[in-house]
Amino acid sequence: MPGFDAKGARPGFTIRWPLVFGAVVGAGIILGAVANWNAIAEQRNGIARALWVLPGLVGLHLSQLFLAGVAWRALFAGSGPDIAIFYRLRVIREGIDSLLPVAQIGGEIVGAQLLSRHGIAPSRAGASVIVDVTVELLTQVAFLVAGLCALAWLSHGASWEIWLEALLGGSAAAAGLLLAQRFGLLRALEVLLRGIAQRWPVLAGASLDGLHAAALDFYRQPGALLRCVGLHLLAWVLGSIETWAVLNSLGVPTTPLQAFTVESLGMAARSAGFAIPAALGAQEGGFVLAAAALGLPIGPALALSLIKRMREVLVGLVGLTLWRLAVR
Repeated sequence: MPGFDAKGARPGFTIRWPLVFGAVVGAGIILGAVANWNAIAEQRNGIARALWVLPGLVGLHLSQLFLAGVAWRALFAGSGPDIAIFYRLRVIREGIDSLLPVAQIGGEIVGAQLLSRHGIAPSRAGASVIVDVTVELLTQVAFLVAGLCALAWLSHGASWEIWLEALLGGSAAAAGLLLAQRFGLLRALEVLLRGIAQRWPVLAGASLDGLHAAALDFYRQPGALLRCVGLHLLAWVLGSIETWAVLNSLGVPTTPLQAFTVESLGMAARSAGFAIPAALGAQEGGFVLAAAALGLPIGPALALSLIKRMREVLVGLVGLTLWRLAVR
């Protein structure tokens, strides 16, 4: 991972950061709600009812992150820190990526840095995060494929074609990431960091010699990789329960298969907007398009995204608080 010192970030990270960026995300939610007020206003009673399920949504998402943390831990094939450490760091990654303007990658950098404090070599810690993110992306492509198949079934093949571009883009990104790792991207990163350290000795601690070899070591463990893949897939599927619960609490009768479809397509759109802090706008558009493809009303789809945003802020604040405690 790039040379980012999580501890070094401490002076700039005070309690105002989660408040400021929580406010930014909150402002985005409000602006989106105002822009689509007529559609959302029709659902105001449903939203009020749905807010009662918010604590359950937080617990459900933390369960997803637990599965993701166990998947990350599985890469170490029996030797490594406790699962609780990976779970905590996974929540921190989520909080940083969700609430800070870091294009959804800053959490991975911090996660690698913090993991290296637990007896893991920096190169191995960084490589584990890279492999974990790659597996997560690959499993999301599989999740999207399943969602497209469900959409084709539910809509009788009438509207699934519009999502082919997302599938092709995701597949290309995943394949490109894998090939780049295989053919020397990480070795080039090692050389780059080594050159930076020579030019600016103060950054010498950022060197990650052995990053390429460490990543290949993880890929040479098929059993560990399969466990990681299975756990990430389960985490993605678990998210569809959240969508099912929210839509039904909004008064929109939704089957588990419909919720699965909306979740898979909506989260694909969110991931496509990775360069946008918190994917503001991308997630909302994804859920609206997914709902429209299934013949569901737009108002509840926007309300679904709004409630997910509320859950995101709450979980994100937990992650930022854990980060604050970790860098003390």
